[in-house]
Amino acid sequence: MKNQIITKTIIIFFLLNCPIIYANTPPTIEIKIEGVKGKLLENAYAHLSLEKQKNHPRLSKRRIQLLHKQASTEIKKSLQPFGYYHPTITADLKLAEKNVWQATYKVKPGEAVKIGEIDVQLIGEAKKDKIFQKQLNKLPIKTGEPFEHSNYEKIKRIFTNLAEERGYFEAKFIKNEVKVNIQTNTANIKLAFDSGPRYRFGEINFKQDLIEEATLRRFLTFKAGDYYTGTQLLNLKNALINSNYFSQVNININRAAHQNFQLPIDAILEPNKRNKYGVSIGYGTDTGARGRLEWRRRYINRYGHYFSLIGEFSEIRQGITANYFIPLGQDVENFLKLTASYKDEHTDTSESEIFLLGVSKNHSRTLFNTKISEIIGIEYRDEKYAVGSDTGHAKLLMPNIHWSYIKADDRIYTLKGQKIQFGLRGAISGAGSNTSFLQTNITGIFIRQPIKNGRIIAKGEFGYSIISLLDGDFHDLPPSIRFFAGGDKSVRGYDYQALGPKNAEGQVIGGKNLMTASLEYEQMIFGKWGAAVFYDVGNAFNDFSQALKHSVGIGARWRSPVGLIRIDIATSLSEDSYPVRLHITIGPDL
Repeated sequence: MKNQIITKTIIIFFLLNCPIIYANTPPTIEIKIEGVKGKLLENAYAHLSLEKQKNHPRLSKRRIQLLHKQASTEIKKSLQPFGYYHPTITADLKLAEKNVWQATYKVKPGEAVKIGEIDVQLIGEAKKDKIFQKQLNKLPIKTGEPFEHSNYEKIKRIFTNLAEERGYFEAKFIKNEVKVNIQTNTANIKLAFDSGPRYRFGEINFKQDLIEEATLRRFLTFKAGDYYTGTQLLNLKNALINSNYFSQVNININRAAHQNFQLPIDAILEPNKRNKYGVSIGYGTDTGARGRLEWRRRYINRYGHYFSLIGEFSEIRQGITANYFIPLGQDVENFLKLTASYKDEHTDTSESEIFLLGVSKNHSRTLFNTKISEIIGIEYRDEKYAVGSDTGHAKLLMPNIHWSYIKADDRIYTLKGQKIQFGLRGAISGAGSNTSFLQTNITGIFIRQPIKNGRIIAKGEFGYSIISLLDGDFHDLPPSIRFFAGGDKSVRGYDYQALGPKNAEGQVIGGKNLMTASLEYEQMIFGKWGAAVFYDVGNAFNDFSQALKHSVGIGARWRSPVGLIRIDIATSLSEDSYPVRLHITIGPDL
């Protein structure tokens, strides 16, 4: 009996408290804004207090009604930054079902306020600055366009940032106002920007004791008295970092210490470790597995000389190269390079053992208003070789010249860019050489982005040798001087160096001339994964009547942390059996 009384008491308590539990459950609200879309709709929701608090744990019926009353005003304010000052808003709030409310706002934005008068004035030295004048002539607003606050603020940011970049450190707006005329539905804009004086570079001081100051001044693209620009300071910092002399570079300017508006520049430099070591491994279907060891002596003396020793090993090639670099002149791209190398190469078509000594001068040159890299050098090559039935021992003293031009939006993964190279080399029998020849080689790569995440890559290479006119003999040319085609970076669908003239035994022995071309389309599909289709054509030959070889294929692409990885499957259209070959390469296009 006692247990029954307790049970009934619990049941009665539960039933009496159910309404309380229900009453404490916060209501839910569904909000819908009609009549606007895009940025206007997003901003309306962002301004709506009811939207911000709809998930609040203490939301109540009274609170919903209060926030609903101010919603129309909030939506009106949200439209003003886009030039809509006269909207009509119909607001409705109702209880759709138990504890569920629906708020609907029907918006008619009305006609946007148009830009009326635009009065933007430059005061101070910036009035004569061509960059400021150019910016003044391409403002992001025009009379008659809908007025948007964001574009008005953009003008202010442009002028402020440009002043900071170009050394107007006292610049300020002395007038910035927008007057909206409700009756004419226009907005008149008035801005007055006083740039003040323009500062100049003062003395440049290098705070370090590692490298001679004369060597470091090669990295300067400005001098004391030149007008200040932030870009030139950034370029100086990057150049000093890229020199590998220093582990840390800080460029300080003290605006308060200026004299006659000239700013002293302090470059505080921390020496890098003297030695750098590197190890890398990779794979390519031309070379097989490969590895690379590098030792770099970042600085040898106070004049900035440096040294590198590189060992390369693969299934077809082993070699070691030593380079000694000597900075020259006032240009960071101007240096002398001394080279000594040994290479032992064994391919399906040839065998070579090469010892090389060379000296070259690297510098930049401007041709047709275009900056190019120029290398002028001379090398002595001692090469023992066997190719087909030809064997020999070539000794060549070869003057050479090389020009290259590269322009790219990104050197690692290029969407728009090109690379053009031209080289010329030769030797004369009796002048340090045991045969004569003259040879030129031209390569070009062009990359464009026709659609989002897509690339068109066009490549071409042309090589031409003159031998008989110089009383030379083609059979005296070693494999490193002859032209071959086929492989990962040539005509895909063929093995490495599998294309070229053949001897009587059917062995490829290389040719005097070369012509190859490639057209590829690449499309990124899922993140950093993509696919490609391509067409290759070309051959190595001794006369231009020889047939070109054609191939087509498909490939997969992955933008990996170590560079673009390409896996291609290509088939030859010029062979009856349509052989299929796999090609794997890693690295940037340019």
